[in-house]
Amino acid sequence: MKQKELSRWLKLIIVFCALFGLLFCIYLGPQTGKEVLLDSEELLSVYKPFIAFIWITGIPFFLALALGWKICTDISSNQDFTVVNADRLKIISVLAMIEGVLYVAALIYIFSAGGYHTNVLVIMLLILFFAIVISVFTSMLSYLVRKASVIKQDNDLTI
Repeated sequence: MKQKELSRWLKLIIVFCALFGLLFCIYLGPQTGKEVLLDSEELLSVYKPFIAFIWITGIPFFLALALGWKICTDISSNQDFTVVNADRLKIISVLAMIEGVLYVAALIYIFSAGGYHTNVLVIMLLILFFAIVISVFTSMLSYLVRKASVIKQDNDLTI
């Protein structure tokens, strides 16, 4: 697969992720909260903070997608193994970890409040799992891209 074609595919994936993120932040999250939280008297007061939490956790997600878009742009122009891309991947790793910390805090709050619903718990645990996986893999990828950048610079100097 050529670099421009790879870049287009990756950008298409980023667009679909952004659309899903918007769908989750605007419709799925609030609708699930409405079904679960507004039906329960004890959880009725948590609905608005729940919606605010969904929107706040969208911020690191969309920032990471924007950085991913920049990396894809660099891939299409044959600037893939650079220190800048390694730094972007490291920032994406940190953003994913921030997302994970936010969801751990939310889980602690839900357990301490004592009123939790299984569907919300499963969704939150899945998001936490994916945040941790993304954080670990982008951190490893950042390390590898940085090492490849050093090797590429050394090769460019020897020619």
